[in-house]
Amino acid sequence: MLDTIEQDANAVFFTAVENLEDVSHQIIQDGEVYNYFEEDKNYDLSGNFTIFSPPVINTIVSFFDIYIDQFRTSNNVFLGFYTTRNFGKERKKNLENGVTLSLPEKPVLEYLVSIDDAPDETINLVRQVLLEEYERQYKDKSSSGNIGTLRNQSVPQFRSFLSRIRWYFGQEDEGKLKRTVLTDIQNSPLHNNAHIGKEQIIFALLMDKLSERQNSINLVDKLVHSSDVKLIFKDAESQLPDESIDPTWRYIAELENEVTDKRNLKEKVLSVVRNVSERRIRQYSRKASSSKYEEREADKSFLSLKYRVYEACEEYFLDERYISPKNGEDIDGVLRSLVSKAMSDISKLKEDYRYTVSNDKTIEGVIWNLFDGCFLAFEECDDE
Repeated sequence: MLDTIEQDANAVFFTAVENLEDVSHQIIQDGEVYNYFEEDKNYDLSGNFTIFSPPVINTIVSFFDIYIDQFRTSNNVFLGFYTTRNFGKERKKNLENGVTLSLPEKPVLEYLVSIDDAPDETINLVRQVLLEEYERQYKDKSSSGNIGTLRNQSVPQFRSFLSRIRWYFGQEDEGKLKRTVLTDIQNSPLHNNAHIGKEQIIFALLMDKLSERQNSINLVDKLVHSSDVKLIFKDAESQLPDESIDPTWRYIAELENEVTDKRNLKEKVLSVVRNVSERRIRQYSRKASSSKYEEREADKSFLSLKYRVYEACEEYFLDERYISPKNGEDIDGVLRSLVSKAMSDISKLKEDYRYTVSNDKTIEGVIWNLFDGCFLAFEECDDE
């Protein structure tokens, strides 16, 4: 996606993970549609791939089906095989179907990398290996796939198919590749001064988007559009650099899973003070609602703030001197104490972390948000 934007910032593309292949990437440019399908193999480096390696030959089977099916409607179909492993020399000479192979001096995969230099004998050897594997995979299936087409492929036709595959051997592993992607983000035409120091944020947002779409059922919902990528860069402008964000934002989701008290804010207030007016309860609810809106519109630091306020409130309620409120004035007193406690804790945390907002009004809203969201209650705490 980043490479496509680097080549043309106005390009329109659709990208999906774990769809037809590990990656599918469609580009629409000047009225032409280009399809790229890639298989990614992250293996340890203790061995090499040959033409007989299952990950290699299985990929060629899949690629052949894609090529034949797509080539009927478009000539702009390209395929890729990306792996951390290198290639090695083949030793196997006999196929299980009885065909005896005449192996070339160099590794077969080395010829496939530079397909124009591959002799016809090597091209035909690959076709024979593929034919055996194709027959094996389709043996127990109701359909025979494109096996008839494969059998009838001439050497020039099969060479044309193989020329569509880009082979990437000995490539970067996940750690090194991430550093490359971070550099690509930094060098992207979408990157500006507001993104300096936020490359990790953009990377995380891109990965989250791909992961989110990957789990969708419908094909259309799986696709990440070029506009999604541009929007991620735009959203990152208002976010704080990762190193300054309080990492506790991650714990909010865990807290939500632990919630057992399903009462809303009104029920919690009335459980301790029966004579609270509807007007006062509506005021509390508005503050909670405003805080929820802020949460939806803010960055991760707001979730960190929410968690830290929750911690402060829990500490306050666990104090043995705490007494449940008996009237409206008591509720207001408890809120003032909670806000004061949370403000004090946040002021200390701000020595190491940055929060987009942390004023007393916002914190009061967060507290009501926590009450309404089933995290807090006014009752005196017991051992349970």
